[in-house]
Amino acid sequence: MTSPSYGSTLPWAEPSWYTGRPSPYYKESHRRLRDAVRKWCDEHIAPYTDEWVEAGAVPPSVYHECAKAGLLVPIASGKAIPKEWSHYPIIAGIKPEEWDGFHDFVLWDELIRGGGAASLFIGLTVGAPPLLKFANKKLQNKFFPEILSGEKRICLAVTEPAAGSDVRNITTTAERTSDGKHYIVNGEKKWITNGMFSDYFMTAVRTGGPGAEGISMLLIPRSEGLRTRPLPVITGPLSATTYVTFEDVKVPVEYLIGQEGHGFRQTMVNFNHERLWVAFQAIRGCRIALHDAFQWALKREAFDKKLIEQPVVRNKFANAGRQVEALQAWTEQIVYELEHLSDADGARLLGGTTALLKVEAGMVCKYVAEECLKIMGGLGLTKTGQGARIEAFYRSVPSFTVPGGSEDVLLDLGVREALKLHRQAEKAQSKL
Repeated sequence: MTSPSYGSTLPWAEPSWYTGRPSPYYKESHRRLRDAVRKWCDEHIAPYTDEWVEAGAVPPSVYHECAKAGLLVPIASGKAIPKEWSHYPIIAGIKPEEWDGFHDFVLWDELIRGGGAASLFIGLTVGAPPLLKFANKKLQNKFFPEILSGEKRICLAVTEPAAGSDVRNITTTAERTSDGKHYIVNGEKKWITNGMFSDYFMTAVRTGGPGAEGISMLLIPRSEGLRTRPLPVITGPLSATTYVTFEDVKVPVEYLIGQEGHGFRQTMVNFNHERLWVAFQAIRGCRIALHDAFQWALKREAFDKKLIEQPVVRNKFANAGRQVEALQAWTEQIVYELEHLSDADGARLLGGTTALLKVEAGMVCKYVAEECLKIMGGLGLTKTGQGARIEAFYRSVPSFTVPGGSEDVLLDLGVREALKLHRQAEKAQSKL
């Protein structure tokens, strides 16, 4: 016997396990998390999202409320919460040892459904992992207390005006002072999400020669010589996309993350989670669009029939539904594999696969957004009313296809990584 449905009962508006069907991946703590995040977002976020968009920003007080609610710790850590963070609040009362990649998936699924607050956390979810994975304990103990309490915010600064997906060729420099105590940073970063309100910038810099081996990761506090200006983007103002300029910014050498020359590898490992996280967002975006399009199709009459009675409309829903469910299944498979692999093996075996997943997520978004907009007709073009969420989703599609590696770059990466694994396996077999 199946358990009761949770949330919308419209086709493909919720993951299949929300509808009560069995799943090998989700247990009681995942359901508890889902319920808690949805309730919190419905109370604290959804009623105010339109107001925040109109104002161009989310009030700073909301971020502090997020910290109190226990959202920041899991967002900063991803698929595994360090046990030493157990004294911080964690939403739904979940213990660090319980937390896994499926909790991470559920958390983002509900945050995206909940509205505008999700944009507050992008800097944290991509900026904190390098500090957690690669920095020494002294740095972690210095910065995480103020980050996880909501007192300070962090973002990731990798992309540059002339080196978008080509991370190997970044030009922002960090040169040691003659006394060896500081780096002097000069350069520019562009399209930095949450940069306008961030206090710390997890920054890819060039400390050595050309290419990947000359790149390091440096935690740069907002200080003299660091300037930020807003960069309007297609998705709207809440993500606070930023152009960052470094002009003789003085940074203690102790703020180096790991070792010099390791920045490119650190960035690539970080990209794997970022690309998976893009898929999390894409799936819920598609489900929201399908929900609203179905509601409309069930009541809108045209040519003496409700839209849902028209075969051409049902065809659109069928193709959208099959793609979303396939994307969900592939995402869950990758999350499961990451749960059962070391971080090193996960990066080695699944880097290319995750790149292709991110591409697929963008392609599914393109299809679902366009078809749902067509079903809505004129309502799908308006920023208010019944078509508002579909209009916003349609407008946001480039944010799934460009950031974290553009579509064409990642398609090529996926094939190259697959061939690399093939050659390694072939070599291993020849030794048997």
